Amino acid sequence: MKIGISNLKGGVGKTTISQNLAVGLAHIGYKVCIVDTDRNQNSIAWVGERDNDLPNILAVGITDPKALNKMIDQLDADHDFIIIDGTPSLGEMTTRVILASDLLLIPILPSGHDIRSMQLFFERYEQAKEFKEDIPAYFFINQYSENIKLHQSTKELLGDFGIGMLETKFNRRVAYAETSITGQGVYEYNDEKAKAEVVSLTKEVLEIASQLGFL
Repeated sequence: MKIGISNLKGGVGKTTISQNLAVGLAHIGYKVCIVDTDRNQNSIAWVGERDNDLPNILAVGITDPKALNKMIDQLDADHDFIIIDGTPSLGEMTTRVILASDLLLIPILPSGHDIRSMQLFFERYEQAKEFKEDIPAYFFINQYSENIKLHQSTKELLGDFGIGMLETKFNRRVAYAETSITGQGVYEYNDEKAKAEVVSLTKEVLEIASQLGFL
């Protein structure tokens, strides 16, 4: 199954979610590959820092949009899940990430500016659906706080876009930043609340994968 993590805006947590979802799936026993489409190649560097005693996760860098679909199809034959870590760009790569995905997760920060900026992404999403009609998509709220009123109303504000929203949310936690340097996921770290968030996300994604017929 191919899961795209995409948003045209930078800094919303695409790489954080890609890495932690990969770790959650790997610990269950699934064979997982991250396809890193950003020229910074942060997921490639992160995998290079992983200890050998942790579950293996392959990371492959593909920055040429014309090569993306062909390479993903080859990787898909040997892996249970391909997680496509998208790039913040209005270019061709974003469209190809959307088209390559069996499931699209759209990370978003719970702020008015981020919600307003989604219009550009949805224009690209609708364009992609002209070539591939069925592209299931869900919002994923990152850096959430229950104590902020705007965060609580985010679900209502995003409802106008007409797609689903994952129940799981990542809160703003130091563990996510620290593990991005150590090659770990928070599942492998010492923050139990962060670990519980990743367990919840992994379960929710697997439920959707089952509903879509991939499990």
